[in-house]
Amino acid sequence: MGVSFSLSRPHSKRSSIRAKISVSGTSIFLYTGVSIDTEHWDKKKCFVRPYVGKTTTTRVLRILKELEISILDLIDQYKHGRPRLSFVELEEKLQELVESPYNKYNKEKKKSVVTKESFNDFFKQFYSDCANGIRLTPKRQKLKPTALSSYVNSKKMFDKFQKEQGCEIALSDFKQEHIDAFGDFMINDMEVAMNTHSKAMMEIMQVIKYAVKLKKLPASRLSELEFDTRREETDSIYLKESEVLELLEVKEFDEPMHEIVRDVFVIGCFTGMRFSDYTTIDTAAIRENRLSFIQKKTGDRVTLPIHPIVNQILNKYNYQLPEVTTNNIFNQILKQIGAKLPSLQVLFTKQVTYKRERQQIVKKKYEFLQTHTARRSYCSNEYLKGTDLLVIMAISGHKSHKSFMRYIKVSGDEFAEKLEKIWAARESKAI
Repeated sequence: MGVSFSLSRPHSKRSSIRAKISVSGTSIFLYTGVSIDTEHWDKKKCFVRPYVGKTTTTRVLRILKELEISILDLIDQYKHGRPRLSFVELEEKLQELVESPYNKYNKEKKKSVVTKESFNDFFKQFYSDCANGIRLTPKRQKLKPTALSSYVNSKKMFDKFQKEQGCEIALSDFKQEHIDAFGDFMINDMEVAMNTHSKAMMEIMQVIKYAVKLKKLPASRLSELEFDTRREETDSIYLKESEVLELLEVKEFDEPMHEIVRDVFVIGCFTGMRFSDYTTIDTAAIRENRLSFIQKKTGDRVTLPIHPIVNQILNKYNYQLPEVTTNNIFNQILKQIGAKLPSLQVLFTKQVTYKRERQQIVKKKYEFLQTHTARRSYCSNEYLKGTDLLVIMAISGHKSHKSFMRYIKVSGDEFAEKLEKIWAARESKAI
């Protein structure tokens, strides 16, 4: 935080002087209301050259020094005052320091920044701008439908929070106390998991960032707010290859769609694709037993070999996979099919944080089956087989080792078994 001075027109014969106030990562420019011949400006020191006995420059020096002291005093009130100045109040008082038409203009401009638009109304604008491609991703692309639906869920939770509080929060009044209260509401009242809480907080933060970008909130607001976006690693199941093959042995289904769901899910287990990709495979893109496609989530191109079992399934449908149902219904059907497997009747303990306490959820393994289990199964099985990590990541589309390792859901016994095999192979080579 500090104050510096500069010429607004350094290459002109005469120029007005402006002050730059740096505070909370934001720069505020203030016209001082005084001008000077540029030949009297010290470029290195960014200040007026001192001349003994020269009345004009001496007067300007005195004005700038007094202004600097006043600015620093206001910054101190903003940082340490009791009560502390808000950023908006700081801006107002800074503009009031100098009688200048420029500052009167800036003052009116500043006042337009603060709006009584409700947070809900701005959230709607945020969603609309995302859906219509006005607000883009960092890669300058429109948000995917899955990302948009996630924002809808977060808004619904925030709506419930406001209803519970009996108030409608104005965008300009959005403060840390609202963030903390919303977090408590999600955790204690809605009983959402820690990662669901984190996701909602990240999305509310994006809304606030967009409000700052559109100048509906001062830039300092972001530095004043803290969002708890901590996540946790949760226990999730994967299917061993033997369990996937056992799934293929199921012959009796309650409905024809159940067999289609089973087959499409198995394709995911041998390709590492996401649900949005393995349910919409373009078989015409298969060349020389390889499929090259654009991942719907990331927009990245991935090329993968077609596993023999995947080939069998594609042949079964004459390389025209039937359309499947929605993700939620797909998950329900998966659990019904999984219940037919003896190997999935074992108990599985999943640890997850609810109400800020680590809790254990114990269910039969098949009850944890979901569309994303296929992707985890592919990564974990290839890892256990000793496939090079870079090869697996190239096929799965993971960009970092850290994100990839979240998919490895191997038990301690399986790690021990893998190490024993490595020892045995090492000993056989030594012999």
